[in-house]
Amino acid sequence: MTNPGDWLRELREELHLTRVGVERLTTESASRAANERYRIRRGRLGDLEDGHSPPDIFEVASLSECYKVPYPSVLRAFGVQLSEVRNILAPPMESRTPQKPWSFPDADRPFSLKFQTSISFDTTRLVTESPEELGIPAAVRRELEDADFRFGIVATDDDTMGELVPAGSVVVIDKSRNAVEMGNWKSIRERPIYFVWHENGYSCSWCFLTRETLFIVPYPTSRQPVMIFKTPRAASIIGQVVHVWPPLTIPRHG
Repeated sequence: MTNPGDWLRELREELHLTRVGVERLTTESASRAANERYRIRRGRLGDLEDGHSPPDIFEVASLSECYKVPYPSVLRAFGVQLSEVRNILAPPMESRTPQKPWSFPDADRPFSLKFQTSISFDTTRLVTESPEELGIPAAVRRELEDADFRFGIVATDDDTMGELVPAGSVVVIDKSRNAVEMGNWKSIRERPIYFVWHENGYSCSWCFLTRETLFIVPYPTSRQPVMIFKTPRAASIIGQVVHVWPPLTIPRHG
C-alpha cells in the first residue's frame, strides 16, 4: 500500500459507502459520544482520500469503526506507530482500568431522587437534564464528574427488564464498559445489563452479540420481544448499567 488516501477510498468502496454515508455514520457516532470531533464531513473525507492531510486520533477512531478495520491499522497506513500516540491515549485508559466501582452508598447518606415535574418518563432515553434537575446529591455528583458515567431513564411502560430494572427507573450507565460480556452466570442477577442505542430508540436490556449481530434480550416475563440489529450501523452499546434507582412516585404528564 503506497497511498493511504487510496487505501481509505478502496475500503469505503468495498463497503459500498458514499462520502455522504460516511458523514452520516460518523455524525451518529459523534452524537452518541457527545463529541463533534468524531464527525467526518464529506469534504474532510475528500481531503483524507486525496492525501492532503492525515487524520487526527478522533478521525482515526471513526474511520476504524466505519470501515471495520483495527485502529492501529489506520494509524500505520498514515505512518504513525501506536506507541507514538500512547501518551495521548493512555491517561483516559488509565483512569478507566481498573474502574473504581460507584454506587449511592458513596454519598453522605442514602437518598431518593426527587424529580422536577418537567422530567419526562414517556420514553426510554439518555438523560439530557442536569444532575441537579434529577435531584442528585452533591456528594454523588462529585463521584460522577470524575468518571465516565451517564444517566438513563426507563419509560413508565417499559418492562423490558422486569423486576431487575422496573419501569420508571433511573439508571447509572458506565460508558467505559461498552463491550458485551459473554459468560456462564450463576443467576440472572449476575448477567450484565446494558443501555443500548438502536435505530428505534433506546433499550435497557441484556445483550447477546455474535459477529456483527446484536440481540436485545428482555426479561423472561417481559411483554417485550427480542430485537435484532446489525452493529454498529443500526445499534451500539452506550454502556453497562451499574446502578438502578427504582421508582417511588413517577410524575405523569397529561
